[in-house]
Amino acid sequence: GVQGARGNLQRHAVALLLLPFARDMIPGPTPNHLIEAPLAGSGKGLLADALLTPALGKGVTLMAEARDDDEWRKRITSALREAKAAIMIDNVARPLESGVLAAAITAPIWTDRILGYSETISLPVRCAWVTTANNPTMSTEIARRCVRIRLDPKVDQPWMREGFNHPDLRAWASDNRGPLIGAALTLIRSWIAAGRPRAQIKPL
Repeated sequence: GVQGARGNLQRHAVALLLLPFARDMIPGPTPNHLIEAPLAGSGKGLLADALLTPALGKGVTLMAEARDDDEWRKRITSALREAKAAIMIDNVARPLESGVLAAAITAPIWTDRILGYSETISLPVRCAWVTTANNPTMSTEIARRCVRIRLDPKVDQPWMREGFNHPDLRAWASDNRGPLIGAALTLIRSWIAAGRPRAQIKPL
């Protein structure tokens, strides 16, 4: 029911926190973490930053959405050339329907022609994928490659909320990187000690 759905969404958020630490133990692709909300100002980018800061600090590549597959291809190649541990497609407003993006999420190696040259470049795809959007629509091809993290403040002006445990969450995540890294590595070590059990989900 509702409690089970909320629990899954919370686990998906924790999975994004852990992914950069465990990525080298995962030989294949990892899904796109889709952080969505009904309204702007709900905290999607803030949550993404807080979850990725312990592992990456500033090591996130921000990528704007593209209008067509050719533009997606160019932006993906440029982002992957930076070789950072995460790529975040921020504030998506158009429907996500790109076959090129779907291919990039599931490709172990990304091959593309270098802009302005006749030669090609091959890049390993070892990053974590993150997308933020308000009420996104997407193709089945993209949806199958996403795990959903939904924020719903249930207020008309979510940016006006107060009373948070950590009013400046970005600063808190940065100031507490050590304990957060220790907690993440403890969870991963526990998973290794348990024999690396697989979740009951279909692989990408």
